[in-house]
Amino acid sequence: MTTTTKPKTQTKPLTKREQLVNLLNKKDGVTVNQISEALDWLPHTVRAALTRVRAEDGKLEKLPPADGDRYARYRLDKA
Repeated sequence: MTTTTKPKTQTKPLTKREQLVNLLNKKDGVTVNQISEALDWLPHTVRAALTRVRAEDGKLEKLPPADGDRYARYRLDKA
């Protein structure tokens, strides 16, 4: 009898947009600097991507800075 093995399924790596959306889904939001470090983007690239998210989804929230921080935070509105 021959045994068949299933081919290994490779999971597709997340796109940069999917990674951005995952970051924006954090409860407390994320700053431009945090996104820049996580995705290895320059800050102006992050801001452009946030603009595209806002234009396409329309659900981007700008949150006030966290205590002791001076940078605004962003997250996707779940509503």
